[in-house]
Amino acid sequence: MSSSPVQSSELLARLSFVTARKFSPLGLKNVLQRFGSFDAALGASKDALANIPKVSRDAPQALAEVIRDGTHKRELEACEKHGVRLLMLGHDGYPQPLAGIEDPPILLYLRGDLRREDALAIAIVGSRSSTHYGNSQAARFARDFAVRGITVVSGMARGVDTAAHKAALEAKGRTIAMIGSGLLDIYPPENKRLADEIAASGAIVSEFPLETPGVARNFPQRNRLISGMSLGVLVAEADVKSGSLITARLALEQAREVFAIPGKVDNETSRGCHALIKEGAHLVEEPIDIYGVLEPTKKLLAEQPQDDGKKKSPPGLSTTEAALYPLLAPSDALSIDDLIDKSGLPAAQVTSGLMTLELKRLAKSLPGKLYVRLDA
Repeated sequence: MSSSPVQSSELLARLSFVTARKFSPLGLKNVLQRFGSFDAALGASKDALANIPKVSRDAPQALAEVIRDGTHKRELEACEKHGVRLLMLGHDGYPQPLAGIEDPPILLYLRGDLRREDALAIAIVGSRSSTHYGNSQAARFARDFAVRGITVVSGMARGVDTAAHKAALEAKGRTIAMIGSGLLDIYPPENKRLADEIAASGAIVSEFPLETPGVARNFPQRNRLISGMSLGVLVAEADVKSGSLITARLALEQAREVFAIPGKVDNETSRGCHALIKEGAHLVEEPIDIYGVLEPTKKLLAEQPQDDGKKKSPPGLSTTEAALYPLLAPSDALSIDDLIDKSGLPAAQVTSGLMTLELKRLAKSLPGKLYVRLDA
């Protein structure tokens, strides 16, 4: 995993500190600044380590136990066995955007690969208990980013994160997942297949040892990496207690831009976005609103495709289906009564047309007998 004995020694030293699990990111940064390397820090006394700012009193003992038990060596063997790369802060391959934040990880675990073009990246985050609206907006922006060569960064959580990653993959674009668990304990577990797909064409990154479970305390720490990897953070949907608001505030501390998509004023899942907008986040309705703010993406303004706003019906539809399909939207759900009013068709004909559109996977019914469009 490294190209020289010196790097191998330093890598094992860093693994010992990381697998001790008692050192905070800032504590590890301070250790590195004090000793110049973690290899050198291993020779320090417990008292010398404990006196470093942001290092807990029990951390040196945990480090000693790791070295005595050989935990760090087994971790390296597991990385080699499972094809996980290790990137050291200050060495080749470490992502430069992360290197510049206040508390960068001293070591990153990586599946997949990071590329130079990933410097052009925007994060999309939001609620884990997102609505169809939030998911569809996240997917809409992610697809546009992906087709224009912008890497989509998110946290692979349920809800908005998952929608953003999947849309980027469907658009054949780059996406990076910064996760709050170890790479051998993917969380949430239902996203294991998604993790494999992301690793195959993008990257999954963690600062946690391989078998770290996805517990709540890890995610605020992980969130600084999502914002740190990105030029800006887009919050697609969030209530006032959403962890995505932590990501947004970390982005501001890291001098990143923050964007928020507005929602309905009476929807609790939009109140977090509205709060961000009141505090100065950029209100965005289209990807072009973001491109005009970020200097590296301003050139994309001239490339924005023209759209007359009318959705064309796919071929092979019946007369009724062709009348209903353009009335549906991917995010704003309509009731059968709405569609009867807009189409002027009889109720039985509208009901029948919606049923056949669903069978053709061109429409989807939501709770409350509401319908949205699934684009062909």
